[in-house]
Amino acid sequence: MIRIRRAICDQLPQLKKVCNALEVPAKKQQLQNARRPTLEWILPTAVAQQEPELLDVVRTQKFNETFVEKVQVVPSAGRNPAKIEFQLQPQAFVEQLLQTKANLLKPFDSTAEHIVVEYSSPNIAKPFHVGHLRSTIIGNVLANLYQHLGYHTTRLNYLGDWGTQFGLLALGVQLENVSDKEMQASPIETLYKSYVAANKAAEESPEIAQRARDLFTALEAGTDEAMAKQWQLYRKYTIEDLSKVYNRLGVHFDTYEWESQYSQQQIQNVLEKLRSAGLLQPELDGREIVVVDGRRIPVIKSDGSTLYLARDIAALLERLSRFQFSRLLYVVDNGQADHFNALFKTAAAVEDHLSLDQLQHVKFGRIHGMSTRQGKAIFLKDVLDEAREIMREKRNLSATTRENHSLNDESVCDILGVSAVLVNVLKQRRQRDHEFSWQQALQVNGDTGIKLQYTHCRLHSLLDNFKELDPDNIKPNWQHFAQEPADALDLLYELARFDQSIWHSKEQLEPCVLVNYLFGLCNATSRALKRLPVKKESCRQKQSQRLLLFHAAKKTLQQGMQLLGLRPLDQM
Repeated sequence: MIRIRRAICDQLPQLKKVCNALEVPAKKQQLQNARRPTLEWILPTAVAQQEPELLDVVRTQKFNETFVEKVQVVPSAGRNPAKIEFQLQPQAFVEQLLQTKANLLKPFDSTAEHIVVEYSSPNIAKPFHVGHLRSTIIGNVLANLYQHLGYHTTRLNYLGDWGTQFGLLALGVQLENVSDKEMQASPIETLYKSYVAANKAAEESPEIAQRARDLFTALEAGTDEAMAKQWQLYRKYTIEDLSKVYNRLGVHFDTYEWESQYSQQQIQNVLEKLRSAGLLQPELDGREIVVVDGRRIPVIKSDGSTLYLARDIAALLERLSRFQFSRLLYVVDNGQADHFNALFKTAAAVEDHLSLDQLQHVKFGRIHGMSTRQGKAIFLKDVLDEAREIMREKRNLSATTRENHSLNDESVCDILGVSAVLVNVLKQRRQRDHEFSWQQALQVNGDTGIKLQYTHCRLHSLLDNFKELDPDNIKPNWQHFAQEPADALDLLYELARFDQSIWHSKEQLEPCVLVNYLFGLCNATSRALKRLPVKKESCRQKQSQRLLLFHAAKKTLQQGMQLLGLRPLDQM
């Protein structure tokens, strides 16, 4: 379909990015078009004032007849915006949709635009908390979408490793007399226990709390070399531990960065820049603040040490210099809205080459009730392990589960469990709070990750029985599909909507748009599998055309699942 979209857009150079805005109409509209393949462009409000000129250009334009059969212009009427309908050559449409070689084109070249996505960003020396799940998987999907669409994309994980609480961590290791052997055996668990112990001791003793502050001051000033080396080790242990969880979630990063990169020593020039611009103002108690929308927000503490906002301003300005980004997305929960408002406005005020349009806080709500069946877990590993065990139980109890020694049962159950958890979270509108339910997440028949995996396995099993047929050697035939039951065209048009679902998902920064598209694709595939049998079909031409359709369905589903971070299974 990319080739058809480009052929249309090449004739309309004055309209940028219309290529992605062309949509396959809803089923009702297709019936009005005698179920002929159509792409339509509904004029957005941004170009409504240019409607007469645009429609005149389209009326007089000659489009590539290889792909476009007829163009119909529908002016705006009342609340209904104007639209342009491109009725496509049916044979060209089906060839572009189903032929493997026709789909090798990239959607479009956006490499001039550099998108940086910051997501996940947990603290060091702690197991991965369920509270970081939504940032991690939403950010991963958004980065995948931008990359798929051809943007130059950088995935950034900015880990918290600075502040007084990390003085507590260092003190806890001392108080607990942690040996190198203990640390090497179970680093993250040991560090977390040390932090908890020191935190409890500091609550009971002001002296211990002061020792923790002193330790952090020494770390920030760079006067304790031994502790600085330990710190490097703690960071190394953290990444090794996090990588295990990220691998299970299908998540990866281009760069790991640290809050400590922007400690007081490193950001003096940024603070001076803020002062000389008159943005950093002294308070009577010795603090320095910025004023944003009438709010007085501390940047420097009275003892001269930096606060989180100061480090974030320095990080943003350094990234602008290093990456020259077009946009920087921060995937962080709703509760940080005021912080990002202050960050964006202060950074844009101090840096002439930065505009607010380049910065976006991608907000999301909280997940409630994500724990094991015993109500225990706050760590994601426990939730994912629980999901794996539940899937193992379900498979053992299922009458349709066959013994298969070639399958790695542990791996399959883990992939199914992770798919269930991820899709249950990703299918929600991101700004809404979400109540997690094991029962809903693990259903096979509902809109779940299990459904996506099951449909992919069904398609793989069908195609595996016809390995001798090479899809590249089968020429799609529109007349064949037009004479089939309506489910064939329904699935064809659903496949044609894949590109637009990716575009809308990216434009709205909503993974749920793609997730819901994949549910619709699974439903259309399921109906087609029921009405368009392959194994029992005696007519070879019908059989090969149906196989071509299901091959495209599997490929599209696989691609969509991978964009969500899922690993599509061939057997379950």
